[in-house]
Amino acid sequence: MANFKIITNNPMAASSYSGLCDFDNKTVEGIFITCRNMVHKGAILINHPLSGSVKPNVSPYKSLVVSDENLPIDFRSLQLIEDAISTLKKLGVRDNIQYNESVLEDFQVIDLDLLNSAMQSLPPNYHR
Repeated sequence: MANFKIITNNPMAASSYSGLCDFDNKTVEGIFITCRNMVHKGAILINHPLSGSVKPNVSPYKSLVVSDENLPIDFRSLQLIEDAISTLKKLGVRDNIQYNESVLEDFQVIDLDLLNSAMQSLPPNYHR
């Protein structure tokens, strides 16, 4: 049994990691806020919310890995997710962009690739 979760709005990621994902059809900002709320409840953010070279206000997909723990607040995780939310707001939330299916699929593949990298480099204490 895993001691982490993947919070995602990417259907391709949810399909690839079905037993580990909490899929939600939220925006990237919504995924960030969900993870921030989890950090406030004691989860640790395992992968960086701004990984990759795609700006968070351009790609409609984001997958984040968080521990499934109830620890005291991890201030490093809190700072990372707050900074990601701040960066997204500075760039300007662009939820109304209409991409065609091919572009959406490309963004899903990019997000899944970043998630695969995060999963391959999970710290040993998350491999149960």
